[in-house]
Amino acid sequence: MLKRTLTSMAIAGALFAAPVFAADGTPNTVFFDADLIAESKARIHNDTATEEAQASYQRLLDEAEAAMKVGLLSVTDKTLMPPSGDKHDYFSISPYWWPNEKTEDGLPWVRDDGNTNPDSKTDATDSVRIGLFTRSVRALGVAYYFSGEEKYAEQAADMLRHWFINPETRMNPNVRYAQAVPGVDDQRRSGMIDSRSFSDRLVDALALIELSEHWTEQDDTAMRAWLNDFLDWLITSEQGTAEQFSPNNHGTWMQAQIAGIAYYLGREDIAKMTVAQTKWRIREQLDSKGTQPEELARTRGYHYSYFNLDAMAYLAQLGDKLGVDIWNHDYRGRSMKSAIDYVAQYQRIEDWPHADNDVKKGRFQTYRMLTVYRKADLAWGTDYYDQVIDKIGFENAELNNLSQVWAERDAYLLYPKL
Repeated sequence: MLKRTLTSMAIAGALFAAPVFAADGTPNTVFFDADLIAESKARIHNDTATEEAQASYQRLLDEAEAAMKVGLLSVTDKTLMPPSGDKHDYFSISPYWWPNEKTEDGLPWVRDDGNTNPDSKTDATDSVRIGLFTRSVRALGVAYYFSGEEKYAEQAADMLRHWFINPETRMNPNVRYAQAVPGVDDQRRSGMIDSRSFSDRLVDALALIELSEHWTEQDDTAMRAWLNDFLDWLITSEQGTAEQFSPNNHGTWMQAQIAGIAYYLGREDIAKMTVAQTKWRIREQLDSKGTQPEELARTRGYHYSYFNLDAMAYLAQLGDKLGVDIWNHDYRGRSMKSAIDYVAQYQRIEDWPHADNDVKKGRFQTYRMLTVYRKADLAWGTDYYDQVIDKIGFENAELNNLSQVWAERDAYLLYPKL
């Protein structure tokens, strides 16, 4: 009865929380600063944007054109069946687990942290598909906003309906079978990191395409009902409640997706409470030197240090909107600034002082921190990280290096220094 009541309240709240736009059509964004992206858009079109921003805009259009050709994607496209027997359930295999060489049937699989099993990244399951879907919709939504081209919003709307709304292809609102491990567990709490992109990529894309004639009131109602059911599952399921207490980046991303979705739905009580929990994470996840021991214990310490700070930055952005100051929270010298400063010291492979498989393989991707640095300077009203950003540089990456394209697009176009 309690769960049914919570769900009913969530849906009712969403149905009456219609999107609100300013008189000039400013979107009700979640993580994006609506005034900042409006100014960035204006500068792109009146030729006063920086060269980096102009280049990022052109790459955004290239990415959106590529997304136009992706087609419609659905969880029902997979060839492997989830344990439920329902193809509408999301299903993926945990990437760092491999068949057991010591047993005849390969079970139970064993973990090799940082070493990705290619069988976890095929079309047979949904993990690659959810990434392609969410990054395509985000590129289309942002390209629509900056260009005004309705074709991008139309394609995004078609993709969203196909994934979330159409009865034949919709995803069930849970990730119960995400990151399953054969012979170990098919309902792991850590799998919920797969759905983080519903928050950091989708909610702002939705806010932007709500400005389009191609996203109808019926679409909006159905999408919000789905997200409310999903939010209810995240908060009340056994897996969801357990994942909220994960001591590393998994727990931080769990908070970021709950808070982002809740804020989009107008559930500010949930969003505010979830953002405030970041103060506890700063206390527990950081040390007095600014390092993140849980992340440095991994075989890809730099990547996961960035990854956790990225989630914290999203939560801090929402804190600015909800009156919860995360950027400046300090517990005995443990703070976001100390953690960002620690990572900012190291821009070359040979300087990183920790054992790291990415460093050994030459994959020291410092550009991933670009947006975190930019968000921090915007939050603090400083130019503190400008020199770090300049040292990383702008490479005008090709679309085959998508992580760099995204980092530079966000830093120079969505969070620009004006």
